[in-house]
Amino acid sequence: MLMKTQIRFASILLLLAAVTLACNLGSRQTPAPPPPVSTEAVQNLEATLENAADKIRETGEVQLEIDEAQLTSLVAFKLQESGDDLISDPQVYLRDGQIQVFGTVERQNVSGTARVALTVDVDEEGHPDLNVVSASLGPFPIPQQVVDNIETELDEAFTEQLDSLAPNTRFESIVIADGKMTITGHAR
Repeated sequence: MLMKTQIRFASILLLLAAVTLACNLGSRQTPAPPPPVSTEAVQNLEATLENAADKIRETGEVQLEIDEAQLTSLVAFKLQESGDDLISDPQVYLRDGQIQVFGTVERQNVSGTARVALTVDVDEEGHPDLNVVSASLGPFPIPQQVVDNIETELDEAFTEQLDSLAPNTRFESIVIADGKMTITGHAR
């Protein structure tokens, strides 16, 4: 009788664990309300980038500040342009030294929240260096091989974007805090 009770109890615990995992698969564990998506934020980002490019040509110095709404809007519009419907509702947070990217991933009637947390450093040559700290889909970690591919692609895209905006620039620091990413550097 005791054995039957233990088996029922274990079965109930497993069922509760399965239900909890299923419920959490679609949950969002974002650090704050989602940054708003707007064309105005993208236009502000473009103006900020143009001003930074002008300043580096004039003074040889650059300080660029980008906020969460600008990055979230940029990612949302780029996803929309690409026509890729795998990822929707992107959100980018700039907190505690990390870029945290969330999005809803939907494939074959299964959806969940993907999360990628990144840090950005500057290497000895003054180039940005992105590193994936963690990546998950719902409560499940993304396999390391996929994480490595994500890291490589994001690092190349980020570096290429900064190099196109500020060619011949040696970056000194990239600070991520309080909803902003501040990039400083000087002409080589």
